[in-house]
Amino acid sequence: MNKYRGFSLIELLVIITVIVLFLGFGMSKYNTYSQQVKLKNDAKKLVDVLELTKKKALSADLLITPGTPNTFCSNFTGYKVSIAASSYSLNYCCSSTCSLVQNYDLSDNITVISGLGDYTFPPLMNNPNFISTTIRLRNSTISMCLDISISPIGIIELNETLITC
Repeated sequence: MNKYRGFSLIELLVIITVIVLFLGFGMSKYNTYSQQVKLKNDAKKLVDVLELTKKKALSADLLITPGTPNTFCSNFTGYKVSIAASSYSLNYCCSSTCSLVQNYDLSDNITVISGLGDYTFPPLMNNPNFISTTIRLRNSTISMCLDISISPIGIIELNETLITC
């Protein structure tokens, strides 16, 4: 009569195999989820910058002219967001010259695939100039995209539904 009751080698191998399969599946789903969150966060950040730009242009938020103490632009032409494939920038425009206010980089594996160029928000949003009505961001790791739409009058909306691209 055997008083020692334990697990056989085969039972241990089966249990370990099942655990490894669940861990592998879980890690795969977690990686996909974290890439989706990264794409949504970058899209929300771009929307926030576009909204900030619109509000600064609406309020005619003037900046002090560089190199001159307490001197403001006499021909304020608005704010502009310049969008490139892997970054975008907020610019302050006086006359025909635009100065960089802040530059933003997109996260790794996230690029803008449509809607590249300059989005100009004039003072009081009088005749805004948008080169596109849709900006599409893509996460190349999961091949998913998000769209940001801009109406002709400057209403900015993020469609949080992920689409395959």
